[in-house]
Amino acid sequence: MKQILCIFLLILLLFSCNRNSKKKVYHAPIPANKDTIIKLSKLQKLFVIGDFDGNGKQDTLFQHNFSKKTQTEIEKSPDVFQNDWDNVVKWFYNQDSDLYLTTNQNNSDTLHLGEAQGLYCLINIGDNNGDNKDEIALVIDKLDFSRVNNCEIYSLCNEKWTELKHFGIHEGSFDFNTEKVPVFSKITDFLEKQNGKWVYRDYLQDTYETEEEVGKMKRLKLEKCN
Repeated sequence: MKQILCIFLLILLLFSCNRNSKKKVYHAPIPANKDTIIKLSKLQKLFVIGDFDGNGKQDTLFQHNFSKKTQTEIEKSPDVFQNDWDNVVKWFYNQDSDLYLTTNQNNSDTLHLGEAQGLYCLINIGDNNGDNKDEIALVIDKLDFSRVNNCEIYSLCNEKWTELKHFGIHEGSFDFNTEKVPVFSKITDFLEKQNGKWVYRDYLQDTYETEEEVGKMKRLKLEKCN
């Protein structure tokens, strides 16, 4: 029995180790110290192209992170691989950061997402509700200490960004083993395109209609908002 337990713990340890996994290890909180050296790197900002307003033309949706403290765009931020995560969190809160999305069109609505480091993904999932407008799916890289998160799906409804759906995911889907951070076009095991249709699985869902549905991905269905 002890041998089986040891093997299980070893397997669990191997799965939990990923050298490029953000927020992989949580250090004990470090007291504020003016002598703490923060190593900065270029902040990754995503963009996505699509017909979001239904006018038949392609628009570009850009990610921004604005410092309300300095009244400037945040271009460099603490490198998550070279700084303790709690220091990264403190840095962004000190900047009074505002994560938001906006298109290249004049007078377009701005989607404010709150204080955060950035986005894990920003995906054009096409027109899933038949309103001739593309929807977007995103996951916020929050300033927290949990790897449980949400995928949020938005659409422009009456010229205002409106959330149509959200469901639970695990940030392990964004772990990677390359030097360069990849751009994710899906959320492995939680939001994928299969046979030309988007399907999803809710990490936090614990009820299913039938026994056959347990653990399986479902067809993504979205209501029209206009």
